[in-house]
Amino acid sequence: MEIPREEIPWFPSINYEKCIRCLTCVKMCPHNVYGVEGNEPRPIVKNPYECAVGCQSCAKMCPSNAINFPSTEELRKILRELRQKYSR
Repeated sequence: MEIPREEIPWFPSINYEKCIRCLTCVKMCPHNVYGVEGNEPRPIVKNPYECAVGCQSCAKMCPSNAINFPSTEELRKILRELRQKYSR
């Protein structure tokens, strides 16, 4: 049973009020999820569906706690629903 990655809403969101534009997330993500934009460079979520489901390494490395993910409970609920959908 393969769930299309685009159906799983697991990717980071950036709180720009907290973001200090250090670009740690861009530098450390091995999946190329982030990009950089603007004259005063800031990170953006460029490739959200490249994010490994369940990974939160960037959020843990962010010095200003500016990166958020859905809760583990939300992820489990969504995956249960999708497994039912694709097991038919």
